[in-house]
Amino acid sequence: MKKLLAIVFLALLGCGEKKVESAKEIDFGSVEVVSADLLIEKAIPLASDSTALLSEYLMVRYDEKDFFVVNYDRPEAIYRYSASGNYLGIIAQVGEAPGQLIGINNFQLLGNKLKVKSGMGNSLELHTFSKDGQLMKTTPYPINAFAFYPVSEDELWFYSSYNMVAGDHRLFKANGKGEVLKKLLPNDFNEKMLPIDEQSFFEGDGAVLFREPFKTSVYKISEQDSLQELYRFDFGTTTVPESYWEMDAFAGFEMINEQGFSDINYVEETDKYFIALVATQKGRDRKKELYIWNKESGEDFKIELDEELGYFNSLIGIEGDQLVFIAYAPYLVRNSETLNLSPEAKASLTSVTEESNPVILYAKIPK
Repeated sequence: MKKLLAIVFLALLGCGEKKVESAKEIDFGSVEVVSADLLIEKAIPLASDSTALLSEYLMVRYDEKDFFVVNYDRPEAIYRYSASGNYLGIIAQVGEAPGQLIGINNFQLLGNKLKVKSGMGNSLELHTFSKDGQLMKTTPYPINAFAFYPVSEDELWFYSSYNMVAGDHRLFKANGKGEVLKKLLPNDFNEKMLPIDEQSFFEGDGAVLFREPFKTSVYKISEQDSLQELYRFDFGTTTVPESYWEMDAFAGFEMINEQGFSDINYVEETDKYFIALVATQKGRDRKKELYIWNKESGEDFKIELDEELGYFNSLIGIEGDQLVFIAYAPYLVRNSETLNLSPEAKASLTSVTEESNPVILYAKIPK
């Protein structure tokens, strides 16, 4: 009888324990490759009848009403377009006039507002703009960071990369008043490492996803302000070795470039899909592969994106069963005969020339 009671007690105790979920491990080299001939179901050319002529390399944020675009190299302004591609004006502009910024390093959408980051060194400024371009407030933060993500007006995350100037940690939680509340990820790496300016925060399924350059894991920021590993990639021989983190920056890069290395450039998760854009480089050879896991069916596969074609180079999101890209117009024009277009998308592209602004593409996820 005592033995039976003990078994019941242990069973009840086990029911009260919180189950710790392990990360999904992805053997990237073994994932099935499917055709990259994606059906483009919808195309939205961004209006070119304005001063906002955009380059090939862009930073884009969007919602159901607007697209906001800035040139990645030497950004001069954030341009606003409607969901149908009409030009709606400038939101934030670089300059010295009242209401202008000394620079634009990064920006994010938060509801009907834009959070725009400027400044480098030991401090930065976060500027809040309305969607019609009104500067509402500027908040200084006593940190050096590249990427940031606003969860709310009073909860923001910043990431400094491998940058000793940023202090003794790499990941920071702050409030809307410019105060740092918590620090994660100690800066315990080689002090000769150079900071890497890449995006680190992404949209998750009800959570913020986080990754670091040259690392193989994707995390979510939990409600307890800690990192929970969700996905772990095995890139095989192109995994950046541990010895890299102890080397001089230039010697280290030369070493991994010779052996080949893979890096997770972009991730996003919805209730149905997890996607990851992986770039692999060896010497002068470079390729991009898009990993897709259908969480409902349990199937995963990857698509090899041909950078020579170019129109699927820049992934900016996922909507339902569609991947969203921003495509440089010359790539579309030069490959017009081979594009896999729906009748609606084909009609939308008839007026696009090599001098046109980029085009938003909605491509059907295969399978």
